[in-house]
Amino acid sequence: MKSKNYISKKQYPSWFMLPAVALFFIFFLIPNLSSFFFAFTDWTTFSFYKFSFNGLDNFKRLIQEDAFKYAVINTLYFAIITTILKNVFGLVLALGISGKSRFNNFCRSVFFLPSTICTLVVGITFVAIYNPGHGILNVFLRAIGLAPLAQDWLVNTKLALSSICAMEIWQWTGYSMVIFIAGIKSVSNEFIEAARVDGANKFQTTTRITIPLMMQSLNISILLSVIGGMKVFAQVYATTNGGPIYATQVFGTFIYKTFSDGFLGYSSAAGMVMTIFTIVITLIVLPKLRKMEVEQ
Repeated sequence: MKSKNYISKKQYPSWFMLPAVALFFIFFLIPNLSSFFFAFTDWTTFSFYKFSFNGLDNFKRLIQEDAFKYAVINTLYFAIITTILKNVFGLVLALGISGKSRFNNFCRSVFFLPSTICTLVVGITFVAIYNPGHGILNVFLRAIGLAPLAQDWLVNTKLALSSICAMEIWQWTGYSMVIFIAGIKSVSNEFIEAARVDGANKFQTTTRITIPLMMQSLNISILLSVIGGMKVFAQVYATTNGGPIYATQVFGTFIYKTFSDGFLGYSSAAGMVMTIFTIVITLIVLPKLRKMEVEQ
């Protein structure tokens, strides 16, 4: 029979988990579960201690509101565009600098560096870059004789969201690149050497061996990009705050504004819709990505 002292020593490490578990429950699990409850109420800051159930009224109001319709469309656009381009550029970079050399190590650090910067700081920086009068981008275009291409990047309703997408791609392409480099390193050299013996060139070994065998890394990056795209907030908040008009309105800014206006139940309903959208898209994408994986 094991002594009580032995059992207590064995359970001792689990006590260190309690602070993290407590914080998770208090600041994440409980607020998220309670938001599903308040989504079906008329709770506001104006009647903070008095609220009643209103059924699906909040969701009916969401469907009828133009700002929410733009939020859905813009969020999906942002998620799709950034997911595709971050992973395409990240894959190209990973294939180009996956080899062992000081130069490649330097390039990896440079490309990964933007992902370590706070998104709000990146947003504020790009507001200056996109400035129509003295922003670096327009000044550069005018300096090389392409003045007609200078635009009001964050003011033009047709360009604002795409400009924010470009900022997101710049910041997080390096993150995808690192995931892909790890995937490339996991591919056994035996497969590549066997292909070369059979006469395959660099392009053929890359497209027919390296990429198929690193699909697991590619799928992870795609899934993280989709979820991150659906949760976009800081990028828009720091640059346009959802404007001009509703050109860059996304789920995050819509929820933030309705919550700030005191409509707590209504914002909870919007948050619930965003969660459902994210889960549904993930459940659709994940099985298809898993079918593309190849075991080594």
